[in-house]
Amino acid sequence: MSAPAAAATAAAAPRRALGSLAGIAVSLPLGLLVLANLLPLVWGALTSLKGDADLFRFPPSFLDFTPTLEHYARVAASGFFGSMGTSLAYATATVLATLALALPAAYAFDRFEFPYRQPLFLLVVASIPLSLGAAALLIPNYVYFVKLGITNTWFVLPLIYTAHQLPMAIWIIKGVIESIPRELDEAAIVDGGTHRDILRHVMLPLARPALGAAGVLAFVGTWNEFVAGSVMVDSAALKPVQPMIYSFIGFFGREWGPLTASATLAIVPILVAFAVLGRHIVSGLTKGSVKG
Repeated sequence: MSAPAAAATAAAAPRRALGSLAGIAVSLPLGLLVLANLLPLVWGALTSLKGDADLFRFPPSFLDFTPTLEHYARVAASGFFGSMGTSLAYATATVLATLALALPAAYAFDRFEFPYRQPLFLLVVASIPLSLGAAALLIPNYVYFVKLGITNTWFVLPLIYTAHQLPMAIWIIKGVIESIPRELDEAAIVDGGTHRDILRHVMLPLARPALGAAGVLAFVGTWNEFVAGSVMVDSAALKPVQPMIYSFIGFFGREWGPLTASATLAIVPILVAFAVLGRHIVSGLTKGSVKG
């Protein structure tokens, strides 16, 4: 090896070592964060497989127990899977309605000039916390819906959930539409296309990552919602999954076996949604962040 090559190799060694240390410094906290988030899920899943004798053993056992499905059998007998199907129907309806309304709204906010456009969009952005549930609006919403006579109906929860998730979806989709060149719109208009054609044949395909991200977030927000689902409907056939989990917290205490079994089952659709469409969240949130 020549002297210059040897010198370059010797100079690169400290940089590689520094890069390795930086990688460890970043990976270690992230690994601890992942462990801290996964440990409760694993513990809850294992607890759901313990019999009553193992549930209250002290000190608690992590793997030294005989697995049983008795708690899952009780959860199934309580009608929990029916509530999961109801929540799935609510979430599906909410996702479809949210995306169907958010795409044209985002397109209008980005491409059209109309009075009060900027204040209206700021209002949309200010309403994004609605996606977290908006418990503060529950009482006025309940009073208003009682006067309208639409509480305890099959469409009341999808209506509320769509209103909650719509601002976030508009914001996400508008960020991607901003990165789509306006020359494509002009070319479509020259070819005789209408704004509806542009929305269908240009925006819809190119904004697919944003639609996926908004859809996943709307699904998760709808599936995890608890307050409105506990108040707006009384019928057992209309109850979503989260209030059904709470039903295992009785007056005389928590039924830890059925409680952890129902919670474990309720997590499965979320894991499936993120496993199938989780990559759209990153691409949909970052695609419009850089323009050029």
